Amino acid sequence: MTGFSEKRPEFQRMINDAKAGRIDTIITKSISRFARNTVTLLRVVREFKDIGVGVLFEENNIYNMSSEGEMMLAVLASFAQEEGRSMSENNKWACRKKFERGELMINTTRFMGYDKDENGNLVINEAEAAIVRRIFDMYLSGIGTHCIAKALNEEGITTVTGSAWHASTIRGMLTNEKYKGDSLLQKYYTPENMRNTVKNNGQVT
Repeated sequence: MTGFSEKRPEFQRMINDAKAGRIDTIITKSISRFARNTVTLLRVVREFKDIGVGVLFEENNIYNMSSEGEMMLAVLASFAQEEGRSMSENNKWACRKKFERGELMINTTRFMGYDKDENGNLVINEAEAAIVRRIFDMYLSGIGTHCIAKALNEEGITTVTGSAWHASTIRGMLTNEKYKGDSLLQKYYTPENMRNTVKNNGQVT
């Protein structure tokens, strides 16, 4: 899980184990592996130092129990955080340029009815397309999403990811503009220093 996140389960377990006296020294490869957020890094390392738990950063040759350790950590952690931010901005810039060129970014492993050819162009997957057409036909004939999902599950037909059908899955397909030949880009985005995407209600253009 990304080093920007402080909510990593194993990271929290390590902190709790250290506070409980089950750890006396932590050896990590680098600052960025430990935490890329400078505030989080310094706070946790200081807490460990206060309770006598050493943290050794092998790649940077820094030990938190030494006199110069915290100063070096602050400087290098800032570099690590800025490097992560720069990489994120570069990725966002590349995506925006693709949007401007009208290039689609579609994950066909989660988009039923299509595959990609060797050039990255969408091509119809006839076996999956038959299921898509059936879903739309059923809905247009007056069958509700819950009943459609139930019928597909009873026949042993799975979603594109191999999961069972739910009414929400059917609704997602029926309202997906790509099935009528359109593509609405940047519907979701990832806020800075966050891992999960959120719906774009005009915050990002």
